[in-house]
Amino acid sequence: MKKIAFALIAILIVLLSFLTAEVTFASMLASGADETEAYYYEEDEQDIPPEAVLRVRNDTGNLDQLSGTTSTKFTFDGSGSSDEETSANLLEVRFDFENDGQVDTYFSVTRTEDHIYETPGLKTVRMEVLDRGGNVSSTTQKIYVVKNTPPEAFFSISPKVGTPATEFVLNSSASSDSQYRRNLLEYRYDFTSDGKWDTKFESGTRTEYTFDYPGIKNITMEVRDPEGSSSFYKQTVYVRQNKAPVASFSTKATNENGRMNFDASSSYDPEGEDLQYKWDFNYTGENDIMWDTTWTSSNSTFVTFKKSGEYLVRLLVRDADGETDESIITVFATLLSDIL
Repeated sequence: MKKIAFALIAILIVLLSFLTAEVTFASMLASGADETEAYYYEEDEQDIPPEAVLRVRNDTGNLDQLSGTTSTKFTFDGSGSSDEETSANLLEVRFDFENDGQVDTYFSVTRTEDHIYETPGLKTVRMEVLDRGGNVSSTTQKIYVVKNTPPEAFFSISPKVGTPATEFVLNSSASSDSQYRRNLLEYRYDFTSDGKWDTKFESGTRTEYTFDYPGIKNITMEVRDPEGSSSFYKQTVYVRQNKAPVASFSTKATNENGRMNFDASSSYDPEGEDLQYKWDFNYTGENDIMWDTTWTSSNSTFVTFKKSGEYLVRLLVRDADGETDESIITVFATLLSDIL
């Protein structure tokens, strides 16, 4: 009886093994041909490990993506990795941000991770890539991390001396930063250094400003980097009270019939500013608002009178601040037709 019992047990074990194999094979077929190929290989085929490709980018806006500060967010991307047997979207990666043997993430098909290094120094990040055959490849990348420092502030002013009508041009393009490009810096101004900012932070480096009153003006500029670290720079300009120009001109008759030349080169501005000129060749008094020319930068002109006689000629000069002065002289015009 014992022999019969052992024989029956052996037959049951064989049957169970056969049934288990059937179920496993059926499960493999039901899972699809592609997935089966990802897990099973012919005996003469070799499962080649994946190729690990790590790309690094950061949020600084700088050209160098492999360096940053203790506030920089680095993005590590292993999506460029590949494998001959496993589809790229089925590869899994994990990261060791310090390459110290302590893995910081789990294997995942996401394949990207963000990280901020809280301490400065030369860092090494390690990435491992796992395929469906259980093969693992790895790669490393050096990352240079520094402590952020404030930018260096500077701006120029042109001109240094002016009047309440002068447009002062402030240029902060010479400001710089050791961690960020110049186009990432922002600037604002306090034109009287009273502690109240007259402009908002802007990335533009050129600013124009006109002062309403004369005096010594202290201008403060603040430059800020993307992390909020800032520094200051001050400049002084002198705004003086404008003095009115002085109008003066001379006249000279020509041999041409009725023509007369006028020269206003003796007019001047006490501050040396350029003048503009306007002429009235037949001024009739304070109610005369008709001018024979528009404003011009030329200090000389001429007129041909249509008849002989006495004329009042008026010159009006204007400086850059809009201050004016006038000069009026009497001239005598003679036409040859009136003599003969």
